[in-house]
Amino acid sequence: MPDLAAIVIHCRDPYLLAPFWSAVSGLPVVDEDRAKLADRTLGPTEAVLLRDPHGRRPDLWISPTGDLPAPGRIHLDLVGDAEERAAVLEAGATVVRELPRWTVLADPEGNEFCLLPPHEAHAAEPSPGH
Repeated sequence: MPDLAAIVIHCRDPYLLAPFWSAVSGLPVVDEDRAKLADRTLGPTEAVLLRDPHGRRPDLWISPTGDLPAPGRIHLDLVGDAEERAAVLEAGATVVRELPRWTVLADPEGNEFCLLPPHEAHAAEPSPGH
């Protein structure tokens, strides 16, 4: 079975979403892209790479595009406790709806993702949106 190498999140504004997803995922923006974000010098179709420096997790690409499908360009299920939930909300996420076993959130551009508590991570069936 192939390994998962990367996840791509299509967006309108990589300057907005790259810092958000870096904070939420814990994956740092690579040095070259961090400088381009700071200087606002990304090309119109240039993606931003978030990479685990230890190579243990898949890369995360924040890729601008002019044609975005509705309702979202991705759907991720994340696992986090109450403290991590607070950090995700502080980073800019909004609560879309509370469900009995998880919470549906949205990033600053409206991409929905789910946050499952640690005890639900392996017991839960796929969340809505899959």
